[in-house]
Amino acid sequence: MTDAETLYQQACKLLDENPNSRQALVWLCQAAEQGHAEAAFEVGMIMLEAEQPDYQAVIAWLEIAAAHKHRYAAYNLLRIRESIMGIAFDRHLPQYVRLAESGLLPAQLKLLEYYADRHDAEAVYWAQQVAGQGHPFGQYFLAMHHHFSDGPDLQRAFELYRQAAEQGLHVAHWQRGKMYRHGIGTPADNTLAAHHLRFAAENGFIAAQTLLADILAEQNHSDALKWYQTAADNGDRQARTALARHYLTGRLTGRDPLQAAKHAKIAAQQHYPEAMQLMGDIYRYGLGIKADAQTAEYYYREAAEQGSLSAYQKLLSDAALHHPEQYGRIKTAALYYQQAEQACRQALVYHQGRGNRAVDYVRARKLYLEAAASGHTEAAFGLGLMYFYGQGVKTDYRQAAYWFEQAAEQGHAEAQYRLARLYYYGQGVAVSLHAACTWLQAAIENGHENPQAFLYLLDKWRQEAGLAPVK
Repeated sequence: MTDAETLYQQACKLLDENPNSRQALVWLCQAAEQGHAEAAFEVGMIMLEAEQPDYQAVIAWLEIAAAHKHRYAAYNLLRIRESIMGIAFDRHLPQYVRLAESGLLPAQLKLLEYYADRHDAEAVYWAQQVAGQGHPFGQYFLAMHHHFSDGPDLQRAFELYRQAAEQGLHVAHWQRGKMYRHGIGTPADNTLAAHHLRFAAENGFIAAQTLLADILAEQNHSDALKWYQTAADNGDRQARTALARHYLTGRLTGRDPLQAAKHAKIAAQQHYPEAMQLMGDIYRYGLGIKADAQTAEYYYREAAEQGSLSAYQKLLSDAALHHPEQYGRIKTAALYYQQAEQACRQALVYHQGRGNRAVDYVRARKLYLEAAASGHTEAAFGLGLMYFYGQGVKTDYRQAAYWFEQAAEQGHAEAQYRLARLYYYGQGVAVSLHAACTWLQAAIENGHENPQAFLYLLDKWRQEAGLAPVK
């Protein structure tokens, strides 16, 4: 054992007994000065944890370790130079690749994140390396690749989501829950769907909270109200509207028209069509408030213009009784939207492989286009996905941005999020940090997936754009 190794071992033993031992640090420094790479790395990391680190000294010690091929020292040097010195990640790409190719997992993860953010095919290679080390992020990204590629393998995606979910990755539970709910890559099973959705819901996934509530409501389970309320409090318009309906019908709780009107009004103010239709019912029949036929008609018309078929049915009923001259026009519009809704539902089956059916992108795109011609929000979003992932068509970011924007302008949270990323990276549109921040803010406010997880990203983008941080 060399003198340096002896000093290093003695220091480690002392640190095990007393993590704040100054003598241990002295011995580590002495070992490092004699060329002991691990000792130099330990000194650098100990100094980095100080309340006010001396970064120049930290870098000096890590450079000693890195010069002796210490991979973690080299990796931490890169991270410090980026986070403290402001050097762009791209400048260090070759160094990260060398570390990643040597098998260093943190470097592989950084490359996976870098390429995945840019929707670069290189991400698949690094996901394979990360997954090969059993890491859930690699498993999850590979699952997404198999799930959404031009030649999808839903069974393989389902299995990889399972591996990631078993390691506690909440977003993988979210994907498994949706696949069980809709029978994608597996027979539909609401019990297993609820099991996975609960993991995601308890960890802030708003859409999972609403979907879990839907399943529980179908089973007349009182917990549905709790999850609808949680999602509504987090800004989900669909959950807010569901609460209003349940307070009106009294199916899961005592009837309370006042509570129903309160929830419906909040969602209606957010331009959710089914909430506006419900507000029409509340005013039409005087449910918890004074009846007002004129206000009811206003809400029905607003809801119909946003594509609510139930609102069209109300307008048709009123026209038949009071405005027969309008009946034909309203009926034509209602049939138009009904056909669009049916086309979109069929498109979702072929696009996602719902009901454990084979994916057929050609038929899905044809049906989406038919529905999107009527301004159908979900159809526009579906087309955006197809052009973004190159599903049945050549990848075309310009077309993806166009269709995402159609859906985003109608309040589709995921379309807003995806459009934000296209603006940030300049894919299909000119780079615009302001537009990226605007759409990301909208997605967060509309409850996209797990809003809290995206707030850090919004702050980062706003800082880059010279905007004030999020309050």
